[in-house]
Amino acid sequence: MERKLEWLNYHHLQCFWLVARRGGLAAAGQALHVSPSTVWAQLKAIEARLEVSLLEKRGRKLVLTEQGERVARVADEIFSLGQEVLSLARGAAEVKAPLRVGVVGSLPRLVGRRLVGPALEAGFRLKLHHGHSVELLGELAAHRIDVVLTDGPSQGGPVKTYPRQVGHSRLALFCLPALHRRLAPQFPRSLEGAPLLFPPAGSAQREVLDAELARLRVRPTPVAEVDDSALLKTLAAAGFGVLLAPELVGEELRAMYGLVQLGRLAVSESYFAVTLEQKLRHPAVRAMIDAA
Repeated sequence: MERKLEWLNYHHLQCFWLVARRGGLAAAGQALHVSPSTVWAQLKAIEARLEVSLLEKRGRKLVLTEQGERVARVADEIFSLGQEVLSLARGAAEVKAPLRVGVVGSLPRLVGRRLVGPALEAGFRLKLHHGHSVELLGELAAHRIDVVLTDGPSQGGPVKTYPRQVGHSRLALFCLPALHRRLAPQFPRSLEGAPLLFPPAGSAQREVLDAELARLRVRPTPVAEVDDSALLKTLAAAGFGVLLAPELVGEELRAMYGLVQLGRLAVSESYFAVTLEQKLRHPAVRAMIDAA
C-alpha cells in the first residue's frame, strides 16, 4: 500500500521562522503585514501540525525551545532555497551550490546568525554545520566545507588557512531584571558570590572571563558549566544566573530571552571567517567580510 504523502503549511512555518529570527510577534507581523494575533494563531497551527512546542512564554517574552532551535535552523535553509526559486523565475541562469559554512560550537549562536546575515540578505544559500574547531578545520582542509566561522583564528592544522575578521564585540554580563536590580548598584563588586553560568573550560570566552574575574578580584558562585550557548541562554532566561555574552547581541537577548545588560567588562572578542583561499572567490564570504 502506497504511503500517504504528508505536507507542511509553509506559510505557518514562515510565521514561526520570522518570530524566531526577528525576535517577536510584532516584528514578524510587520514583515507579513498581519496582526500579532494572526501570527500567534499560525504559530499554534504549526505546533499542532508538528506536535511539538517550538516557543514558550517566559514572562512577556517568547523563547525558542530546544526543538524550536532545530526547526528554525532547517527553516533557514528552506527559505534560502525559496529565494533561489524566485531568482530562477526572474531570469537567473542557474541555481548555485550553497556555501558550506562550519560554525564553531563555542561561537554564540546569536553571533553566528549575525555573521551569516549579510550573505542571506544578499540572496545566497548557505548550508550550516556546527562542530568543534578541530573537526571543522579538518573538514575545511578536506574541502567538505568552504569556510569556518570561529571566535579565534585557526592555530596550526594540516594545511595553511587564511582567517579574516568578520566581527568584533565587547563582552558584557546579562541577567533577568530581578537579578539586575539586586546586583547592578554595586557592580562589579556584587559579583562576589553571585550565581554565574560559565562557558566551557578551554573556550575563548571562558579564558577571558576567568582572567577578568581574577582582575576584578571577585568570585561568583558557579551554577553550571555548559558547552551549548543556546542552553546557557535558556538557563539565564529561567533565572538561574548571570550570563556572559557579546554586547553585539544585546537586543536579541532582550527580545528573545528577556535578559538585560548588567555591566560591561573590560574585555572583548573577535570573530573570524577561515578559508583556504588567500584571494576570496565566493561572493557570499565577501558579503560577510564587507559587512564587518
